[in-house]
Amino acid sequence: MSLKICQIYKLNTEDSLIIHISNNTNLYLILEGALIISKVFTNQEILTLGILTSQDIVSIYFDDISLPNYFYQVQAISETYIVSINSNHAFFFQEMIGIQYKKTWIKYQTMIEILVHKNIKNRLIHLLLVLSETFGITNSKQIYINLTLSYYTIAIIIGSNRNTIGQIINHLQKKKLIVYNNNQIIILNLIKLSSYKYEPS
Repeated sequence: MSLKICQIYKLNTEDSLIIHISNNTNLYLILEGALIISKVFTNQEILTLGILTSQDIVSIYFDDISLPNYFYQVQAISETYIVSINSNHAFFFQEMIGIQYKKTWIKYQTMIEILVHKNIKNRLIHLLLVLSETFGITNSKQIYINLTLSYYTIAIIIGSNRNTIGQIINHLQKKKLIVYNNNQIIILNLIKLSSYKYEPS
């Protein structure tokens, strides 16, 4: 029986791939869309590693232990198409994978820069600034972030909870910095939002 080298999948918003050490046999290239990749521990803690977009590579690494206390979750935050490439045949795409992985690594570094903030408000604002650059559609002075993001999804990304995210978003709305409606975000004033990180909570 021949083994397929690659296969294309469609993920709808909030669809997920769960990758354990036992089924970690593929690389994934994002053709279109956006994913968040998270490390999920058996104690239910979640660490988001990055927000990946078109042409990024999802390549999973497990520590050299037989029964790790974590798995990886790859969740779509928009309609997403990916190519699954069997790792045994990755050498056919070696040059392309090498180039794209360097670009993907920058996304992981960006997530570290978001999570390094101790203050959750500052994490959220930093996230909104990153999303506005990657997914933003400018209309007059406003920026519409072209993603559907629930409180829960935002909380997973920045390591918080729904209640805290709701409180911060309501506060930012009262300050007329953003609008949040039906899981959609509009940034009303990018400059003021950026500088608001440095104001005391």
